[in-house]
Amino acid sequence: MSQQVVFISGSPQNNSRSTRVARAVLDKLEAADVRVRAFGLSEFESSDLVYGRADSRAAQHYLEVVRDSAAVIFSTPVYKATYSGGLKLLVDLIPPEALRGKTALTVASARVGRHFQSVQRAFEDLYRFFDIGFVLQPVFVLDEQLHEAGGRTAFDDSAQAAIDRAASTLLSALLTPDHASLLG
Repeated sequence: MSQQVVFISGSPQNNSRSTRVARAVLDKLEAADVRVRAFGLSEFESSDLVYGRADSRAAQHYLEVVRDSAAVIFSTPVYKATYSGGLKLLVDLIPPEALRGKTALTVASARVGRHFQSVQRAFEDLYRFFDIGFVLQPVFVLDEQLHEAGGRTAFDDSAQAAIDRAASTLLSALLTPDHASLLG
């Protein structure tokens, strides 16, 4: 397995809050020389996503990167107490065995904190389906915990600590062949 991480964004906006939170994690990975490949809704024909066509050139490239990656980061805004429909479309292209044994991280943003419990359950079900090997503690950030300042995103202390912890744990997971040692 490579030291490549695939980032899958389910936000319909390229610069959404959830994407900016995930980007903060990705920046730390890239600073540690981890190769990150990012995919979002705009890289696919909408009809291919809606009809689940995995045979398009874009979908084939996406699936190849997913299969070759050691870890996957799912980023989503929380809509109606679950992950976005856009993320669901991207996930539906992935064959069941493609994520088996991989490391996974959930990054989500929401306006209301009570949504995080249900979105966490939804991801737990998804990770069980895909037989994910190691699930990192999710990064859930409320909209009020991030702010734009001078063209840059700033996070409150709690959100920044969650981002730092996720990046650190993911880096450790990529360097540790036995993820069980990270659970203790």
